[in-house]
Amino acid sequence: MTKIIAAIALCFAALTSCRHKELCLHHPHTVTLRVEFDWRDAPEADPRGMCVSFYSMETGGRHRFDFSNTKGGEIQLRVGRYRAICHNNDTESMLFYNADDFETYGTYTRESNVLEPIFGNGANYAPKAEGTEEERAVLTPDMMWGCCAFDIEVTDDGVEYVCVPYSEYVSRSAPMMSNQEHTITLYPHELTCIYTYEVRNVKNLKHLSQMCGTLSGMSGMLTFFNEKLHEECVTLPFESFSDGVSTVTGKFYTFGHHQDNDEPHKMTFYVVMDDGAKYCYKDMEALDVTKQVHEAPNPRRVHIIIDGLELPQPIENGHGFRPVVDDWVVEEHDIIL
Repeated sequence: MTKIIAAIALCFAALTSCRHKELCLHHPHTVTLRVEFDWRDAPEADPRGMCVSFYSMETGGRHRFDFSNTKGGEIQLRVGRYRAICHNNDTESMLFYNADDFETYGTYTRESNVLEPIFGNGANYAPKAEGTEEERAVLTPDMMWGCCAFDIEVTDDGVEYVCVPYSEYVSRSAPMMSNQEHTITLYPHELTCIYTYEVRNVKNLKHLSQMCGTLSGMSGMLTFFNEKLHEECVTLPFESFSDGVSTVTGKFYTFGHHQDNDEPHKMTFYVVMDDGAKYCYKDMEALDVTKQVHEAPNPRRVHIIIDGLELPQPIENGHGFRPVVDDWVVEEHDIIL
């Protein structure tokens, strides 16, 4: 009898063991997926690293992977269906929102003030261009690159997905890519714009101590999924550099302007002379650069030109009017072209 019971127990254990193995076969598998970045749409890009977030279309979870290079690498990802967002991960000024939601994940920058480029974020009040007084001043964004991939299906046999180079993108009816090597290729492109400007024929520039400027009517937020810009208009402060003779130049990054906003784009300059006097140049016809922004041949590369700006003459031998150092003298006369 004892032998019979022992035999039955062994059979039961064997059946239980087999049943356990069959159940394991139905668990989600993890595969090694290689992520590659193809920079054909941004050949001059130079980020220090990239990140990719895979959003499960089955569980809604987010899986982020970081790379300390621009080539990519291998990751471990469960078999399943996903969508993905990639962007550079070396930014300093950028803040992010809704990172766990594919369709609303986006980026923005903190609030600033118009004088931050020269006085820091604790600077006091300074005049703004007419009609822009209620716009928030925010930091200019860092340079960003990125893209999305759709309809990703990772299986034991390979991967299928949709990700088309920006330069070749026509519609969402893009061809499905597939391979049996578990490799997904992403094509990052520029997400921010580069604005440059030059102020020519500036008089009395040799007496300049510090200078910065602002541009109004810009967007302050970007959603990665559809690259849609936020409709709120913000003012962007930027640095100004003098050649000490007659020209002031500068460069800054921006998300651009929302196409549906018809607010003008006005530049304002804040000047500190070597005697401590402070001047604000605003509301001049030549400082309304709306046309230059809207009609730029390449909206990702906007170059603004302003011709003529007269800084004040220094006060000789203590004679003449000198404003209180803490006050801003507003100059609104037309620039002589």
